[in-house]
Formats: sequence, C-alpha cells, structure tokens
Amino acid sequence: MGDDQSCREVERFDVVVIGSGIGGMCSAAWLASAGLTVAVLERSRHLGGRASHRVRRDAVVTTGAIMIPMGPGSAIRQAFDAVGAEMNMIDTTGRMRYRLAHGDYDLPPGGGGLYGMIEFALEGDVDQAQALFARFREAMGWWTPLDSITMREWLDQYTDNEKVKSLFNGYTAALMGVGIHEMGAGTFFQFLKGSSKGSQFGLAAEGNGDLMASLAGGLESHGATILRRTQVNEIVVENNRVVGVRVVTDGQERVISTDYVLSNTGPDRTVELAGGDDAFESSYIARLRTQDHAATIFHVSFLMDRPLIDDLDGSLVLGNNTNLIYLEIPSNISPHIAPPGRHLHTAYGAPVDSANVDYQGELDNTLAELEQNFPGVLEEAEFVVKAMHRGRSPGMHRWVGRTMPVTTPIRGLYNVGDGCTAPGTIGTEGAASSARLATSHLLERHRR
Repeated sequence: MGDDQSCREVERFDVVVIGSGIGGMCSAAWLASAGLTVAVLERSRHLGGRASHRVRRDAVVTTGAIMIPMGPGSAIRQAFDAVGAEMNMIDTTGRMRYRLAHGDYDLPPGGGGLYGMIEFALEGDVDQAQALFARFREAMGWWTPLDSITMREWLDQYTDNEKVKSLFNGYTAALMGVGIHEMGAGTFFQFLKGSSKGSQFGLAAEGNGDLMASLAGGLESHGATILRRTQVNEIVVENNRVVGVRVVTDGQERVISTDYVLSNTGPDRTVELAGGDDAFESSYIARLRTQDHAATIFHVSFLMDRPLIDDLDGSLVLGNNTNLIYLEIPSNISPHIAPPGRHLHTAYGAPVDSANVDYQGELDNTLAELEQNFPGVLEEAEFVVKAMHRGRSPGMHRWVGRTMPVTTPIRGLYNVGDGCTAPGTIGTEGAASSARLATSHLLERHRR
C-alpha cells in the first residue's frame, strides 16, 4: 500500500505490529508466512527504525545499526528467508581491529582471536595471557558465572591489568552499549559463547534501508499490509485481552480490530499505550521499573576526501578512550554508498555511566577523542550526523541482561525488540530473536 493509505480502508487483522524496527519487521515476516493477516503500523515514512538509513550529502548513512548478522543461524536471515526476501550483504565477519594505548591488534583470520586479544592487552606476557585465557575457557565451559557480579568484578578476580579491562570495556560498549561495570558476568559469557559459534556479520551493500525495503516486499507478497505515517495512540484492551488499536493516519482516527498486538515501541511505551501501570499485573511492573535504564549511544557520521585508515575494511573497537568506542568506514567496504571521491565514516560513543549520562558533554568528548586518535579529523571532516540515541529512541531500550519477557500479563499483547532480547543475543540479532520467541508463542496459541 502507498504512503497515503487511509486507516478507514482497514477493518480487521489477525495481528497488528506496532513499529517497523527489525523486531517488528521480523515478527511480521514469520506471521505472514504462517498465513495470518498482518498489519505493520509505522509512524514515519521510513521503515527499519535504527536498522535503516537516510541519504545525507549523497551518502547512505545508517540510522544506527551497522553490523548486521547474516548467517544461516541468524534470526534476521531466517525471517528474510521466511518471506523470500533477499539480503544484499557484504560479509565482514572477523574483520575486527582493537586499539589500546600501545597499539592496534587485528583478529587473526584463522581463529584464536580471544587469546590473541588477551595477549595483546597484556603486551605479550604469555604466562599471564595463558592463565587468564584459561579462566575464560572455564567460564565458557564448566561454570558460567552468575549475574550477581559484573564483568568488571569477574576480571578483578584474576587480573589487575587495566589494559585488559579497557579492552573488554571497549568491546562490550561497542557491541552492547554498556561497560563491563554495568554488565553481569553471566550475560557477558552467554553472549561470548553464542558469538563463538560461527556467527556471520556484514554491511548492507546498498544501506540498511535497502534491506528493509526487501523485507517489506516479501511481507507484502505474503499478504501483509504496511501502513506508514500511522500513529498508534492506544492499544485497546477489554477484560485483560487485546481487542484492537486506536490509530491516526492523515488525520483520520480509527480502531483497527485484532486479536494480537506485537509492540516494537519498547516495553515502557507499550505499557503507556495499553492503559498504564494499573492495567498490568504488579510483578510485571515491578520488573519493568527495576534497573530500567536504556542504553544511550552517541553517533557521528562524516565524509572526508580520504579514509582515516586505508586498510580498515571492517570494525575498529577502541579501548583507549573514555567515550569513543567504535569506528567503521563503510565506503571502504561498499564504495558507492559515498559520493565519488568521498569516504564515509561512522563512529560511536557510549556514556561512562549509562544510568547518569552527561549527554552534551559526553558527545563533545566523543568528538574530542576522535581528534585525539586521528589528529586533524575535526577540521577535515564534513559531518552529516551528530546524534544522541536516547529517550524513546535509544541505542537499546534496556541494558543487555536486564530485558523484559516478550509476553505480558495482557492476553494477546507482546513486546518485541531490543527491550526483550533472548539470553545471549544483542542488538539487531537480539531484536530479531525476540520476534522469533514472540511469534512462536503466538502461533502455538493461535493454532489451539
């Protein structure tokens, strides 16, 4: 359907998906492929949320996500496959470089990266590296630590080397949006175990928006309806069961009837739309309000006449800074996403304390640390994005390891997205994994 599709033409759907982020779109894919009638409601004219792109100064610039899982075991890949949608990707698996104050380290192509990272941080002290690596192997095998301690506290047991801690802090902040002092040790090792099992990542060759357009085409070929510029004002609940959603499109208000709602708006917003705290059983609200911090991410994208690093065709994770954690040069991977003769760069920063963020100060410091790492960049660069992903559009709606379940106390109401990721998953893959959990639960009950 076109962008100007009016809600007055809509009557009833088996399922309504609120929000077209990766969690919402993957949910719609599985449900449409199962034969249910599905409507995806998106308030903007763009699909994908943080997994989309905008064109800025003729460059294809991400709205957030940059490394997209693409292997056969990925929930994202499986959702695309469910509706026959193509993923036009460039594989960058394993192309990761780590920076500390004493130098850079490239992951070896043949494996052994975790040990190599530890030895690099310890500046070649083989005895210390082997001893600490043995502790990592134990934590990934016989005894996985509990989340009763943080990853920082786990490391403190076995090493007093701050460079090791800086390396892993950069790693967790770059991939998960929080530092090692904010992440449970168990959560860290769950992710590490999962990511060591042949994970594949890549860059969308034509930009993330191209991926979302491909997935949207697959949805529509399976009978799904996508309504853009549609604002959801209420999830209508009667007798503790979802019965519809109240929406506005082009000034027209209507209640769309449905038995199921999958909300990709974040757990807090879902509660607001469904009637507030009093509409939900108290244990759910107690968990929602406990350590309910979102993960803020600072995002800058810029163009230059030269690449900052000629041979960087993957990711640079920085553990030598306070805020700056990540750099990628997408045009080194897919040259045509930048204008001829220009080079597109994307960098991210994370707060020191995700529960108490100095937004402007830490964004400014992210830029200052970019200059410290690459002298002259602030003068040479043409910035096309300087953003803080926060509030209702954060980097992630909940800290990794402190997410909500996909089910809710209201029958027929589900959450999907990065606020309710499956254990051991993060980011876009975590959002897609939540969709897989929610749709499996929904389909099991729908078929009874």
